[in-house]
Amino acid sequence: MANSTIPVARTLQYSANIHSLAQQKKSKFMSRVMNDVIIGAKAKSYERLGEAESQEMPTRHGKTPLNEQPHSRRWVTMSDTDSGTLLDKADTWKILIDPTNKYAKHQSAELGRKIDDKIVAAATGTATAGEERDSTVLFEDDSVSINGDGTVTSLGTLATPQTEVDMTLAKMLLMSRLFNNEDVDPDLRKHWAVSPKDISDMLALTVVNSIDFNTVKVLQNGGVETYMGFDFFWTNRLAADTTDATCTRTFAWSEEGIILGKAKNITTEVDKRADLKNATQVYSYMSCGAVRFEGAQVHECLNKNTD
Repeated sequence: MANSTIPVARTLQYSANIHSLAQQKKSKFMSRVMNDVIIGAKAKSYERLGEAESQEMPTRHGKTPLNEQPHSRRWVTMSDTDSGTLLDKADTWKILIDPTNKYAKHQSAELGRKIDDKIVAAATGTATAGEERDSTVLFEDDSVSINGDGTVTSLGTLATPQTEVDMTLAKMLLMSRLFNNEDVDPDLRKHWAVSPKDISDMLALTVVNSIDFNTVKVLQNGGVETYMGFDFFWTNRLAADTTDATCTRTFAWSEEGIILGKAKNITTEVDKRADLKNATQVYSYMSCGAVRFEGAQVHECLNKNTD
C-alpha cells in the first residue's frame, strides 16, 4: 500500500545567493572620453584655441605681424545623482543571505548607466559656451552629420531620417571622410556608439566579416571591435529619432571630442541608521557633467533600427 503521508516530509530549498538579472553593469562611455577632476566648483571652463593663418613676408626687416589667435570656451556643469537602499534589521533575521554587497554593486551599475546617459546627451545636445556661460551652441550649428538615407547634412541643419537605411559600408566611409574633412588628428582614437542591430548589419557585410579584408575574425568573435579606424561598440542607451522611432541616432567621436568632468566619482557608503532601528543603509552617489568639446570631433549618423 502506498504511503499517503510522504508529501508531508517534502521540503523546499532556497538559493543562498542573489543572482543579478540582465543589465549593463558599468559605464561603456566613460573610458572613451576625456576625463577630468573638478574640485570645489559647480562648473569648469575648458579653453579652446582655433586655427589661425600665417602670411607671406612681403619685405625684409618689416614689422612683426600680430596674428589673432581665436580663443573660445566650453563649460561642464556638475549635476548630482544618488541611489539608496535600506535593509531593515528585522528582515536580516528572516533571510539566509546578506544582500548588502549586491545592493552596492547594483547601485554602482545604476550610476554607471547614468554617466552614459549624461555623455550621450552632451554629445549631440546643446553645449554651454561663452566667457561666463552666457551662450549656447546647438549640435546642428556645431557639426555636420549623416541623415538616415546616407546623405550629409549642411551646417545648421539637424540630421533627419529621410528614407532611412541600415548601417552600410557607404555610411562608414562617409563618417571617416567627415573626420578627415575637419582635419581631426588621425592619431586620436575614434569611437562609434551604435545599436545592437547595427552590429548585426555590419557583420552581414562581406567587407567587414571576411578575413580577406580584415586581420580580425569578427564572425568568430561575434562583434566588430575596430573597423575603418573606429572602435565600434553597441549600447542600448542611444535615443530614437523624435520624428521617426524606427531610426536610431548613433554618433562617432574622437577621444578629445567629449569631456566628462567629475567632482565626485561613484562612491558607495554602507552605514547603520540608528534613527531607523539600526537598519543598514546602502547609499551611492556621484557628481559629474559632460560637454561636447568640439563639433568637428563629434558626428551623428541615423540608422534604421527595424528589420
